[in-house]
Amino acid sequence: MPTKFSQRQAIIIFGGIALVIVFFVIIFLNLRKPANTGPTIKLTVWGTEDAGAFAPIASSYPYGTVTYKQIDPSDYQAELLSALAAGTGPDVFEIGNRELPQWLSVITPLPASYAAQFGSLQLSQDFPDVVAQDFTAETPSGTLGIYGLPLSVDTMVMIYNKDLFNTAGIALPPTTWDQFDSDIPKLRALDAQGDIVAAAAAIGGTQASIPEAPDLVSLLMLQNGTQMTDSNDTSAQFGAANGNGLSAFNFYLQFANPTSPNYTWNDNMGNDIDSFVAGKTAIIFGYQSDLAMIQAKAPFMNYGIAAMPQPTGATVAVNYPRYNGFVVAKASPQAVYAWNFILYLTTTDSVEKMYVGATGAPPALRTEIAADADDPNLSVFAAQVLTAKSWYEADDTQVDSIFNQAITNVLSGADDSTKALNQAQAAVTALMQ
Repeated sequence: MPTKFSQRQAIIIFGGIALVIVFFVIIFLNLRKPANTGPTIKLTVWGTEDAGAFAPIASSYPYGTVTYKQIDPSDYQAELLSALAAGTGPDVFEIGNRELPQWLSVITPLPASYAAQFGSLQLSQDFPDVVAQDFTAETPSGTLGIYGLPLSVDTMVMIYNKDLFNTAGIALPPTTWDQFDSDIPKLRALDAQGDIVAAAAAIGGTQASIPEAPDLVSLLMLQNGTQMTDSNDTSAQFGAANGNGLSAFNFYLQFANPTSPNYTWNDNMGNDIDSFVAGKTAIIFGYQSDLAMIQAKAPFMNYGIAAMPQPTGATVAVNYPRYNGFVVAKASPQAVYAWNFILYLTTTDSVEKMYVGATGAPPALRTEIAADADDPNLSVFAAQVLTAKSWYEADDTQVDSIFNQAITNVLSGADDSTKALNQAQAAVTALMQ
């Protein structure tokens, strides 16, 4: 016979059932709740990137808070060194692609926990080969480590005045250095005394007029097959005994030699960009980062961007890079999290698209390089980045100064090119000791 409950008993029973249901619901919800991963990640990042472009990227990082500080390039190194020495430096900061040797003692490589998933194989799959050249080095344990990754890879291009080319009857920019030589008489104007009235190109001078002069010399040497250093990066090898290096050096110098048929430049022409925007020079060599300056000085100028000329008959193109990579400070208490941010920043397609869209800078990821192959503003850079090549420089600022001094010594008549290049080789070797 069924048991009959009083109203009071029924209320107690149903109340108990309800409590049990609530208890199990709470347990279920707690099992679904993400585990506590510890304190919120807070990272500081320093660089020269535009804060307006970088802030949305930093705020999109899903695993913590990133604070970005933009520093003027002219003050960047001094401020960064001071902060690192005082223990107040950032977790993540930018360095130039030729600066790794100078910063190795204060930065830390990709941790083993990430390197297992993102090693050298993944690096070559995701980025152009030059990134491995520039941002890998031997770690304290003796293995090869990744020390930095870029958001963008810029390369030197030829920037030319379309109106001057049209006037000279030159339909297309030169693709080889032989074609470049042939175009010089068409673009250059000399007065009765043989002085330059209008330059065909800014090449051959010192850094007083061509800031990228050392880069141009390095590029020409690399294009000519010059072995810049020994296999262990302990001595320079580009001197006069290396015929390819001397040949490239002389090729560069001829354009500022008044006795050369290809004479087209001297330092009296002034800054190359200023001469270019004034319509006094038909060709300059620079980077994507220089275009903003040209546009600011001459917003309606009819100019074009072309690939760097290559040696006639060359089967492999060689181009010269200049770009920044993000590294992690060794003193950072959050080095693992800092590397997590760098990997997110540099290997996420959507972040790369966001950065390129905001800055117009050439991308670093291979997927985005391929996507920009038909972009009128980025196609030249996209094509060149895959053949970019650099060389080991123990101190890029001093190497630039050494190369510039070699150019100066020859143009002033103090040394011939053989002696000047040998002196440069010895000076660069001394930096590597």
